Amino acid sequence: PQSPLYFGLPGNPAAVLVTFWRFVLPAIKKISGITEGWEPIFLKVRSHDELRSDGKRETYLWGKLHLIDGVYEFHKAGGSNSSGNLINLAQTDALAVLPVGKTLISSQEEVQVLQLSNG
Repeated sequence: PQSPLYFGLPGNPAAVLVTFWRFVLPAIKKISGITEGWEPIFLKVRSHDELRSDGKRETYLWGKLHLIDGVYEFHKAGGSNSSGNLINLAQTDALAVLPVGKTLISSQEEVQVLQLSNG
């Protein structure tokens, strides 16, 4: 028999979900034998809101994608993006990705998002 596989996750509930969506779910799909469609789906979309980060690490901001006049827009979830805030994650279907060194994405600027799914 093979040794069990462990995934180390952060302690805060929202941080656990983000880490799971970004790294663990694709890994589970791949090691389960799925040969296609296991990869995370990243899209370039327009940001409806101003997005901020301290730029010290890759930052994920949760929100929702809206199709407006044939163009996807990322709308940041209202309220706090703190790691303990699960309420705002309830309707999340995308995570905006702010890379290291990026502190601001202006409204209407292009942003990369990780599209989330139920699978």
